[in-house]
Amino acid sequence: MGKPEKFLKKWRENKPKEVRFQEVKTVLDAYFPNMWEQKSGSHIVVRHEALIGIPPFGLKGEFTVAKKGGQHVKGFYLKSILKAIEIIEEKRMFEP
Repeated sequence: MGKPEKFLKKWRENKPKEVRFQEVKTVLDAYFPNMWEQKSGSHIVVRHEALIGIPPFGLKGEFTVAKKGGQHVKGFYLKSILKAIEIIEEKRMFEP
């Protein structure tokens, strides 16, 4: 089990109030390579075609993650990351 998977397991089991941004970056790099960008300093926008049209990801298949103090991400945003990864993995199971 690599670092991204360990972080996801920890987030699912412990539901942290906030985590270090470096953990989130590790997960985003693993599950959303070249699909996220940092906007206006504290906000990260993540897009994935598998999320298009699925609530709450909208018509662009995107969600936002905000950094708190530049170093941490609140647990609220981890839920979006976890849900997006779950949807992407489910869709991969049904691909030929």
